[in-house]
Amino acid sequence: MNQVRTVLFIQVLNSFVSGVFAIALPLMMKERGIDIVVMGLVFASLPLIMQFGRIFFATVSDFWGRKPFFVSNGFLGVISGLIYYFAHTPVEFLFGKVMEGTKQGALWAVNRPFLLEKNGRHWRILVYLRASMYVAFAIGSLLTGFFVIWFLYEGTMVLCALIGLFVVFLSFMLPNEKKKRFSAKEALHFLDFRKKKRLFKIFLILFFVLGLSWGFVGGFVKPLFLDNLGFAAETIGLIFGAQILLAGMFSYLFSKSSHMRRLILLSGILYSATFFLLGFLSSVLAGALLIAYGFVEGMTSIGQEGILSRITDKSSYGTDIGLLMTGLHVGEALSLALSGLLVSIWGFAAPFLLTALTYAIFSVTSYLVLNEQAFKKP
Repeated sequence: MNQVRTVLFIQVLNSFVSGVFAIALPLMMKERGIDIVVMGLVFASLPLIMQFGRIFFATVSDFWGRKPFFVSNGFLGVISGLIYYFAHTPVEFLFGKVMEGTKQGALWAVNRPFLLEKNGRHWRILVYLRASMYVAFAIGSLLTGFFVIWFLYEGTMVLCALIGLFVVFLSFMLPNEKKKRFSAKEALHFLDFRKKKRLFKIFLILFFVLGLSWGFVGGFVKPLFLDNLGFAAETIGLIFGAQILLAGMFSYLFSKSSHMRRLILLSGILYSATFFLLGFLSSVLAGALLIAYGFVEGMTSIGQEGILSRITDKSSYGTDIGLLMTGLHVGEALSLALSGLLVSIWGFAAPFLLTALTYAIFSVTSYLVLNEQAFKKP
């Protein structure tokens, strides 16, 4: 198995587990008596921990190479699965989220840079990464309800830990590629915002807005929304699985688009319209709309990956991507922390309306500040 395929397979396994966690954890926390407001605070820890770990790992990996962080991702996958197996209190679930966030940070610090380096910086390799992530996440979501029925929540968490162990094995198959001796001075140079281009700085702010939008409907919000409408765990898994499969399919199809700016704008309009309507629909229509939303998510992912590939510097892929995503995850953590409170006071329509508004700001501004030629550079 070549290096690119190995890393894509690691991503597949990681995303499969993420798909399982996305459905199983909110329902397990509800069953174990965790309040929805507290749940929001617990879930808000993940993007912050992920980002702090990611920016550190990304900076170090630009010097030491990517392999150690793929290995760390696997070990942390084992630990997080076992913590969730035993967790019954908010503090225990929070500890699990810290491990899961560090695990995700280790992987996302190196997966995009690794693939860009091995593929001559051609941005379409990121489309394959995103498509494989979608398919694996979808399969994990689809199977979660059945795993819970067959193995209960505890057995499902053990299965996720075993997958993490297999990721460790795969990661050791990657070659050692220590790039150069670590230099704190050079690392700080990569992290210096003053050295970044104006477009990069604009998108640091825009990705903060994008993170706000994601957080209002992220984590536990959509699974508990469907649970509140009366859907069973296996049905919730099927809805999310179908949604993500559509997203993966259409992300590949839209990757062939030669009009990236228009795609960003159109996907933003459809995203906002979807969530504006979602909080006011009956259970059947809401479930159908969430499945159809996969079409929209496939569109949005392409514009985001295109942006990442064009505003990062080839000498510091890992650091630049980590910096750019800082705004996203800080915004996501803030809105996730608020979402439980919003739902408890005004219901699910409140975070849905806020995500529609904030994503509209992101998409319209991105359309205005980008030019089509940026996506046609070699």
